[in-house]
Amino acid sequence: MSLKPLRDMILIAEFKKEAVTESGIIIQGARGVGDTTPGKVVAIGPDVTDIVIGDTVYLDWSKCSAVTVDGEQRAMVKQEHIIAVVDA
Repeated sequence: MSLKPLRDMILIAEFKKEAVTESGIIIQGARGVGDTTPGKVVAIGPDVTDIVIGDTVYLDWSKCSAVTVDGEQRAMVKQEHIIAVVDA
């Protein structure tokens, strides 16, 4: 299934992150307060500027809406909630 964001929306794939508890339990996808886990831009809406598909970005994860595309968890976010684009 293909998903096309509207207006200034951006579809993000979060880079997998594992947190390990003191007892050694691995918690995949864990994110703490103030965490700055980057994500990869998978799709963009027609009104998005300065960001292209494939960019690595930092964003305010609390402003995202979770969506599932082809069985994978993704995040949909407005462009205004992108904090930075990583220069390659």
